Amino acid sequence: MSPFTTMRLFLLLASLAIVGCQQVPVTGRSQFILVDEGEVAALSATEFAKMKKLPADPRLPKLREIGLKIVAAARRDDKAGVLPPASRWEFAVIDDKSPNAFAMPGGKIGFHTGMFAFAPTDDDLAVIMGHEVAHVICRHGSERVSQSMGVAIAAAVADEATRDSSAKTRGTWMAAVGLGAQFGILLPFSRSHESESDRLGLIFMARAGYNPEAAPAFWTRFGKGNGGKTPEFFSTHPADATRVAQLRKWMPEAKAQMPKKP
Repeated sequence: MSPFTTMRLFLLLASLAIVGCQQVPVTGRSQFILVDEGEVAALSATEFAKMKKLPADPRLPKLREIGLKIVAAARRDDKAGVLPPASRWEFAVIDDKSPNAFAMPGGKIGFHTGMFAFAPTDDDLAVIMGHEVAHVICRHGSERVSQSMGVAIAAAVADEATRDSSAKTRGTWMAAVGLGAQFGILLPFSRSHESESDRLGLIFMARAGYNPEAAPAFWTRFGKGNGGKTPEFFSTHPADATRVAQLRKWMPEAKAQMPKKP
């Protein structure tokens, strides 16, 4: 890669960052989206179509009902029009015994069969659906893709900068870039995305008429029943204790959004 090519990469990244400056709803956090949301949604739809779904699962209508209530509650904060219309949302029960749920740009939400054991009530399901809808409105999927693009450019620049060095020096530099990106950017941002979705999800579920007190109870139960945990520094998610403490801190904010009783 020539110096000219390297400079072009930097200029491209800078211009994309300027154009892609966004602000997360509610939290106001600044974020840089370097990819088109529609393109990421199209790629997500392709992957979602490949998954093993259970369209006749009797629990699916309840997931859809709760999910769409959460979406409706979230629209108040969707100033950028990120959330698709109700008719375009797709909810699916995925034939997978691991306890997991996920959201994709474009309004695709998957719920593993293994997650139902941790969510026996509508309030529990609302905790999960609120969290996943929050990922969508915050554009976390596109932000993660953008971060990966930035890391790839940094790796290319480091590779070019050390091309005349020894193999050992180049290896050291590339390892440093990789570790720096992983522990300095990707994992911390992943944890911040999860916390952001916890906070917004708490608000959305409360606004939709579900009990936000179910959230800390759910995550405590989920943490105890989900086996061993990776230390927070090495994890994509906050530690269980951190998560529950944050939810308790945000509880008054969420309860203030609950519908007023007649």
